[in-house]
Amino acid sequence: MNYNNPFIKMLETVANMLIVSFLWFAFSLPLVTMVAASSALYHTTNKIIFGPGRGSGVFRDFYESYKRNLIPGIKLSLICIVAALFVAEGLWTGYQIWRWNIWGMLYMILGILVSSVVIMAIVNIPPVLSRFDAPVLSIIRMAVYFGMRRPLRSIVNVILFVLMLLAIESFPLSIVIIPALYTDLIRPSMERDLKIFIEENHLEEAEEEIEEENENEEEAVSMSDIDASLREKKK
Repeated sequence: MNYNNPFIKMLETVANMLIVSFLWFAFSLPLVTMVAASSALYHTTNKIIFGPGRGSGVFRDFYESYKRNLIPGIKLSLICIVAALFVAEGLWTGYQIWRWNIWGMLYMILGILVSSVVIMAIVNIPPVLSRFDAPVLSIIRMAVYFGMRRPLRSIVNVILFVLMLLAIESFPLSIVIIPALYTDLIRPSMERDLKIFIEENHLEEAEEEIEEENENEEEAVSMSDIDASLREKKK
C-alpha cells in the first residue's frame, strides 16, 4: 500500500481528528480539566495532525500535553467557570432591566462589552496555555491580549465556538470530529499572532535536543523581557 497516496493521507488525518476529539471529550468530562484537555487538543492538532509532527501517534502527544498542563488547567477551568457564571448572571440581569431607564440600558451595554472580553479570553486560553509555561494570571493576561489584538478574528473565533456548541447540541455524535475541526479552523491565525508576539518581544528559542528515537524534547525559551516566569513550550 502506498502510504504517500493523498487519499490515504486524508484518511489518516480524519482518523487522527476523530481520535483527538474523543480524547478531548473523555478528558474534559470532569469539567475542571476542560482547559487542560482543550490545551492538549490545540497542541496535538497544531503540532501532530497538521504540523511538523504529522504522521506521529496522537495519543501519547495528547496525554503528555494534558499531563503537563493539568494543574494550571484546573485552576484556569475553575476561573473560566466562575467567569462564565458571572457573565451569564450579569447578562440575564441586564436583559431584565434594560428597558426600565437609561441606567438599565447602560448596564446592559457594559455587560455585553465585559462578556465579550471574557469570552474572547476564554477562547484564547487553551492555545496560550499549550504554548507557554507561565503563572495562571500571566496566561489570562496573554489570552486577553491576544483577544484584543485582533478583535475581528476573536469575534469570528467566538462565533465558530458557538456554532460548534450548537452543532454538538443538535447532532451529539458530531462531538467525535467537531473539536478537532474547530481547532484546525482557528489555529492558523492564532499561530501567526503567537509568532509575531515572539518576534516582537525578541524571544529566543533554545535549541532542541534530538534523542536517539528522533523525538523532540520540550525546552524553554528566554522571556526575561516580559516575565521571568513565562516560558514558551517548544514545537
